[in-house]
Amino acid sequence: MLAAAPTIERIALNRTTFGARDIDVESVQRIGWTAWVKDQLNPPAGDDPTLASYLSAQRMHIEYPAYDNSPYYSWPAVNEDRPLQYLAMSATQIWVKSHKVYPANDHRELARGFDELSAALVIRNTHSRYQLREVMTDFWLNHFSISKAKDYHLQNMLIAFDRDVIRPNVFGNFRKMLEAVATSAAMLKYLDNADSQADQPNENYARELMELHTLGRGVYLGKLTGNTDLSAKGFTDDDIIQASRAFSGWTIAQNQYNLESHRDTGEFVFNPAQHNDTAGRCLGFDLATLKGQGLAQGRKVLDLVAQHPATANFVCTKLCRRLFGDAPPAAVIERAVTAWKMYADSPVQLKRVMYAILIGGPEIGQGPCEKVRRPHERIVALARTIDGLVRADPLWSSLLRGASDAPFGWLTPDGRPDTNEFWLSAAMNIEIWSQLRYLGGNSNYLSADIVAQTPENALKSPTLFVEYWVGRMVGYTLSAGAMAALVSATAKIMGDLVNNPSYRNNYFLGDIVAMIASTPEFVNR
Repeated sequence: MLAAAPTIERIALNRTTFGARDIDVESVQRIGWTAWVKDQLNPPAGDDPTLASYLSAQRMHIEYPAYDNSPYYSWPAVNEDRPLQYLAMSATQIWVKSHKVYPANDHRELARGFDELSAALVIRNTHSRYQLREVMTDFWLNHFSISKAKDYHLQNMLIAFDRDVIRPNVFGNFRKMLEAVATSAAMLKYLDNADSQADQPNENYARELMELHTLGRGVYLGKLTGNTDLSAKGFTDDDIIQASRAFSGWTIAQNQYNLESHRDTGEFVFNPAQHNDTAGRCLGFDLATLKGQGLAQGRKVLDLVAQHPATANFVCTKLCRRLFGDAPPAAVIERAVTAWKMYADSPVQLKRVMYAILIGGPEIGQGPCEKVRRPHERIVALARTIDGLVRADPLWSSLLRGASDAPFGWLTPDGRPDTNEFWLSAAMNIEIWSQLRYLGGNSNYLSADIVAQTPENALKSPTLFVEYWVGRMVGYTLSAGAMAALVSATAKIMGDLVNNPSYRNNYFLGDIVAMIASTPEFVNR
């Protein structure tokens, strides 16, 4: 008999993982929610051993024909299953290899690094024991959104952005994360700061730092000028201009004539020749007092935006919206903001914020369940709840392009929308439904043995089959109409249920689990 409503544990887990499984619910019921949260907030530095071993064993196919356009470019044909080699490279190794590959190789070779990253993201989101880190990595990658469309070199450097910049800092200090982002090759290339020049500082990064990464657009005060200090209220265009001067010279070694010792390595460097030294008052502080001190002006801007009260409000509200939905509980936001400010100088500031959100009150386990899973989340939740096995495949990089949810596929730096309205359009649901049907039916890149996992008696009864998988995937009964529709569809697919075992295969029964994954009870977490 299915429960009428989700348990507290399932509600909390669906908000903090990519999909609550029965085994996860049982674990929390056994050890308690606080113990589970503490374990999740203290993950190892890298992947857990089981996941690391699985990724190491992955082989991803690559195939393309030979090409000969001598004396310009030529390459031999390739048809092989190759390890995920890019994932193990340092940032500099990735940069150098990308430049060696481009442009004298087939486009599939140029995209190989990004294909590996895309596959690894889905594998980690699905199979990592440390689900809370995966959810927060997903949040911060979207908060500091970078589009892969800039160029092939940036695409590959996203491997280092994910691995070296975001993941180590999701439970660390926000100010430290800000500088890691600001000095990453991927962000420096994406928002053009790497090419900012002393005579014309580029304002892209400075603007997005304030509008999107820290204070938020809600406190943008426009073109206001004058002697009045408005820094306590928000930021103006002049603050952006001064910040852009402070960040000029923050670049990467990419064959600048005056950086002979660095050459073309993609490493972060401060280049005095690209630095504009006329920065003045920014957010109430006179940057001119730090003139001639190299990185000091830019670092001071990072201090100012990280410490601004608007940043605490903007980022904490956004974080709570990610977990709870479009209207997160005010008490949760208040606790998060308090912890953010209290632990501003702590190396584990963001961990303390998560403690405040997750165990500072009862809200994380309370309904209603109103946060809509976007397409990527729905696919990963499907994989987790049907005990699916995700394999490395180049298609992961483009599978959800039509649903606006491919990895690093959002073109603008504001990141994917995090509102229910955007992800509930009819076109969006048709697109994701087609993908769920294919994946539920045992695809090349996500497989699950639905038949073997289903109790024998449930294979003989459409009602029992539906109840079993709804229990596995959702944890409580669906609406009466949805249950009846699923039972009817199952009866048609399974034939006479008793004497026709040929219909008991993963392709046909995968349609049913895909249908369950399209119900409101599954889509809303």
